[in-house]
This record gives sequence, structure tokens and C-alpha cells, in this order.
Amino acid sequence: MSENDVILVTSSYDHTFIFWDATTGQQKEDINYGEKVIVNRIDISQDKKHLAAGGNFFACYYDVISQKKVPVYVYDGYKNNITGIGFLKDSNFFYTCSEDGFIRIHDLRSNNLSREYQEKEPLNTICLHPNETELIVGDQMGNVKIYDFQQNKVRLKLSPCPEVGIRSISIAYNASQIVAADSQGQCHTYMMNNMDLTEQSLLYKFEAHQDYILKASISADLRYLATCSADKTVKLWTLNEKNLGNDKYPKWELFSTLYGHGKWVWDCAFSCDSEYIITASSDLTTKIWQTDSAAVLRTLKGHKQAVTSLSINDIAID
Repeated sequence: MSENDVILVTSSYDHTFIFWDATTGQQKEDINYGEKVIVNRIDISQDKKHLAAGGNFFACYYDVISQKKVPVYVYDGYKNNITGIGFLKDSNFFYTCSEDGFIRIHDLRSNNLSREYQEKEPLNTICLHPNETELIVGDQMGNVKIYDFQQNKVRLKLSPCPEVGIRSISIAYNASQIVAADSQGQCHTYMMNNMDLTEQSLLYKFEAHQDYILKASISADLRYLATCSADKTVKLWTLNEKNLGNDKYPKWELFSTLYGHGKWVWDCAFSCDSEYIITASSDLTTKIWQTDSAAVLRTLKGHKQAVTSLSINDIAID
């Protein structure tokens, strides 16, 4: 694979990764990672050289360029499922969160553990702040915490929905706002001032679905918020500049509902230009949609069990 290729990967309970040609919808390659292994989350590094995967009691990474079908390194020591994973921008580190309450940062250069923190509650989701020095996690008790991994401390704790699990967190590319989605279908929106979040940052919450939200994602150009759910739908939301709340900030309003999946929709991701959104479902399929028309452009078929995670990197590398 070339560093200039569009890399689209899905993982499934059938114990395989599939690399797809996003243009044709055809399979390019598959990797079977073992019958006893379950992968929950995957991410492609920004330089397109590595694929990180996290599952039941382990994290690992693969060399995408060489296309070897075995991981470069496997990190053991997890006592429960990994629920979130992602790369730092320099692609030499990836971070994880897990149901055993651990946040870990792994160093690909030495294959050592760079940082480790532990919470009392199971962690469901994690994302990287654009400042590259903080990780934001959501736990099963409805808390959002910001870890400063340079200062090695929790900088802020928020509790938008006590006793209700935070399922997904997404932060805007310019750090203007953050959305935390919970297991009751609510989205909690925080406006950030100068890339900073405080206890007073909560603007409002809104009901996005009447069932579990499994993933929330803000598009890179800030035009859309996508939420996917156990109710078999994906919803696209857009900021209405005319609908201003008490704080004079625009609110997310429903733009369209994407119907077409037959079971839970586990994951979603936008293309870098926000023209397309890709979704993964328990109905064994991955779909590529056009965002402005809500039309399905391609349905990718190849997995034999639920498709639970996907990652796309279509950014041109200089």
C-alpha cells in the first residue's frame, strides 16, 4: 500500500480486518487475527504506516506498508476489554482506554509503555485534544475527565449525566466544542473557550436517539455531527446559526436520518472533506454515504459477523 492511498479498514467479530478500496467497494486485503481474539477498536496512524487494534485483554499494531499479516508487537497486561484507541499525530505513540479503568500510552519506537493512569470506573471512550497534551475519557458512571499527560494529572472532571454511561466523546478539530454521548441517547454539548474546558462550559443537551448511542463524531470542517445508535440509524446534525441559545451559540439540529442498516450501528467516520460518512453495523455491512443527500453510495460486504469498528485515513501526505 502507498502512503497516498485512501486507507479504509474494518474489523469484525469474525476475527478479521478487511482493507477496502473506498472507490469501488471491493476488498483489497484481509487479515485473520485469530479465533480467540476479539477486536473492539482500530485506528490508522496519520502517516498511514500503522494500524492499531485493541480488544479483549490486549493492544497491538500492524505495519500497513509491508502488509504483513501478523502484528509488529502485542502489548499485554490489560485485565479487561479495550474500548478506545487512537494515535497521536506524530504516529509514534497510540493511546487506549479500557474497562479495567486504565489509560495507557504505548511507544511504537521502543514498544514500551510511555504513560499509565488508572480510574476506579470502567472507561468506555477516549479522544485526543487537538493541543496534543491532553486525553479526554468518558466512564460508565457518567463522568468526563481530562488528563494532562505532560503534567501527569487529571485537570478537570465533569459529570454531565451521573450514573449514565458516557459511550462516546468527540472534540472539534479546532477545539471549539466537545460532544459527549450517553447510553440513554442524549448528547451533552460543551463550548470551549480558547481550547479550554471548564465546569461552566456545558451549553445544553439534546436527545439524539431513544436508544444507546454507540458513536458520536464531529466532522473535520465542523459542518456535521454524526451519531450512530442501537436503533439501527445514523443521524446527521448541523449547527443552525439562527437557533441561538442563551449563550448566543448555535445549536445542533437534525439534518437527516440515514436509514439502511438492519441492526445496531457501532461505528462511523467522516472523510477528511466531510463529503462522505462511513458506517459499520451488526448487519455484517459497512456503508459509504453522501452526507448532503443521505444517499448510500456503496455497501461493503465481506464480513461474516458484526462489523464493530472502522478507520479511514484519506488525508494526502506531503
